[in-house]
Amino acid sequence: MDLFDCLELYIKYLKYEKNLSLNSINAYRKDNLQFLNYLKDKNITGVEDLNLNTFRDFLKYLDHFNYSNSTIIRKYSSLINFFKFLERNNYIDFQLTQFINIPGKKQGLYTYMSVSEVKKLFKKIEPLNDMEVRDRTIIELLYSTGARISEIENLRIDDFDIENNEVLLTGKGRKQRFAYLNSSAVYWVNNYLEVRNRLIYSKKDKNINDNHFFLNKFASKLSSRSIRTIVKKYVKKADIGKNITPHSIRHSFATHLLQEGAGIREIQELLGHENISTTQIYSHLNIKKLKGDYKKFHPRA
Repeated sequence: MDLFDCLELYIKYLKYEKNLSLNSINAYRKDNLQFLNYLKDKNITGVEDLNLNTFRDFLKYLDHFNYSNSTIIRKYSSLINFFKFLERNNYIDFQLTQFINIPGKKQGLYTYMSVSEVKKLFKKIEPLNDMEVRDRTIIELLYSTGARISEIENLRIDDFDIENNEVLLTGKGRKQRFAYLNSSAVYWVNNYLEVRNRLIYSKKDKNINDNHFFLNKFASKLSSRSIRTIVKKYVKKADIGKNITPHSIRHSFATHLLQEGAGIREIQELLGHENISTTQIYSHLNIKKLKGDYKKFHPRA
């Protein structure tokens, strides 16, 4: 069977059975297409020609790109999941995955803002027009909820329960959780609702029926790329001096909660992490701060 046909069957499996988000599906497709296109250049197109040596040759090929450790781990994971699909459905008659070990993740500290830097950022977002009100609301929600960029991108009007200061987030695997809105986030959400209504009714097509919360100037769903650009714009304006992304704001949210006394389990639930191990990176962040404070303030440090 053709490998590209196998990949299309796998993509359908991810979409209809695993119920993954479009962003996740596209990431799996992209990683596996890179592998299949590499094989195609080697005149390998049939699933029966797939073996451990072809996988190892592909890994050597990846060395030319100088990918980061996290990117290599993601590509391993994408391919292993594809191989498991082939094994379960008897497209290959041997257990290829049992010979593959994912490399260990290098422990690094995530980029995040201090509380003073967050205040500095918000101080620089003083909306002068409707689009800037939207931008302020996006960044308020990112910091108030610790949401992923995809969760902000896919927010709908019906997800908000302003009376109870809550918003329903839809995360990885379409899993849902409620996040809390602080008073500032509620204020800007209400402001943006007025902006959103004006935006829709200003268009010639009054039948626009996009229920997504954040819209672009054409009254269509705002993309994740646009959200990244918005964050980058105001971080630069605030002269933070760090490479801050929407995910960095999520890290800031978690780190500040930990520093204020929240437990790892509580932070796990707020972030929507399936495994506690994913959340424990924030304890490393706080330990580093504690060590710094010790050296700075202890009389015998």
